[in-house]
Amino acid sequence: MDILTLTAIAKQSRHKAADVSSGKLASELNVSQQTASRRIKELESKGYIAREILPRGQRVKLTPKGKEVLRRLHTDLEKALKDVDSRVYSIKGEIVSGMGEGKYYMELDGYKKQFKKKLGFTPYPGTLNLKLTQEVDIRGRQILQDLQGIEIEGFTSGERTFGAVKCFMAKIDTVDGAVIIPMRTHHGFNTLEIIA
Repeated sequence: MDILTLTAIAKQSRHKAADVSSGKLASELNVSQQTASRRIKELESKGYIAREILPRGQRVKLTPKGKEVLRRLHTDLEKALKDVDSRVYSIKGEIVSGMGEGKYYMELDGYKKQFKKKLGFTPYPGTLNLKLTQEVDIRGRQILQDLQGIEIEGFTSGERTFGAVKCFMAKIDTVDGAVIIPMRTHHGFNTLEIIA
């Protein structure tokens, strides 16, 4: 079940029938428009949404089944967020190769100095990317997105501006590191970036 797409549709439609743009949905989910359209059709075929094709797009609304899934998710998240500051999260994923951008960003002085000061270490130039495949791990990543974390401030260097990064101390086996959540990223909720 594609909870991320269902949630994005709920946000666009506000739980009533509304025009839902697959282009806007694609942008929010950081996927292609074709992927967004396919996900909408899958949710419809499984009974989570009802869809009406219009001359200029589509009108979509959550079905009772779709609303119930989101209610359960809401309850689960509320439970997960209680006493969240004292929680330790265990997130598992599969190591995947990235596009090599992590090395570039980790070597920028604007980030490197803040990592040393705020995290207590200078990270290896690069990131370890985990692809999250289990719903519980993706939810854990979503929860981190909404927490305060340790902020690495954005900065300007020459003509370029670099965005802020939210960090959470982490341990990978016995190695200390940090999960990073850049405020500007091409990764979706199914990818977790780690530095050490």
